[in-house]
Amino acid sequence: MPIDVERVRQALALWDDFPVHREPRPIVLTEMGVAALDRLKADTEWRALFDGRGVSEAELPPEIAPDAIDYCRDVQSGAQRPLARIIRAHGPFATDRGVRELPAWMMYPDDRRWPFIAMDPDLERRMTWRPSGLAAVHHEEAVLADDGRTLTYRFIGTPAQYADYPDAEVFETDTAVLVKPVEVDLDGDGIRLDYAEEREVVVRLAAPLGNRVLIHTGHGPGTPTFGSPITVLTPTDRGA
Repeated sequence: MPIDVERVRQALALWDDFPVHREPRPIVLTEMGVAALDRLKADTEWRALFDGRGVSEAELPPEIAPDAIDYCRDVQSGAQRPLARIIRAHGPFATDRGVRELPAWMMYPDDRRWPFIAMDPDLERRMTWRPSGLAAVHHEEAVLADDGRTLTYRFIGTPAQYADYPDAEVFETDTAVLVKPVEVDLDGDGIRLDYAEEREVVVRLAAPLGNRVLIHTGHGPGTPTFGSPITVLTPTDRGA
């Protein structure tokens, strides 16, 4: 399928105003995926935070109170229940540079699989950045080599028995980067029993990634995922 260059340009343009030279770099949030939450649940040291002293419901910022109230509804009936014990601590947030511990308001009732974690609203206003209307979505990670330019880009694509990805087109601006793998069909008969698996391509950027944001086109223009950020890690982040 040919690459829609105009669509790529539209996605990159969403990040034209990203303050790439600001210090410290603005936090770019992504969605906490299921795998990350599974690790969080197994981290007994992190769960120990909830054994500490709580704060009063009156202290809960009004910006996040509706979400906290909705979180505490009965799972089966939807009936409103009292808020669980609230704590203030540094909680984990998925960003485009990996999971970071940031000031948060949290609750973790015994009958819930996942905790409620809301970033401190003042921190979110001052330190985060995202194009208006853009949603955070879960995605695969990319790994940036020590040279700052070689990028291993992982994505969900056609299974290897049906297609190859020998190359990719890389689009760069001063604030963002977008990688579009080039698919080459191998079977030619159109009959596929498996439709998707994790694939990867390795590309070299024209300039070091630096503070720029790696993005993708999501579900296309007009959707909340169009231009959403992708997490970029280093080999050290992945335990290499």
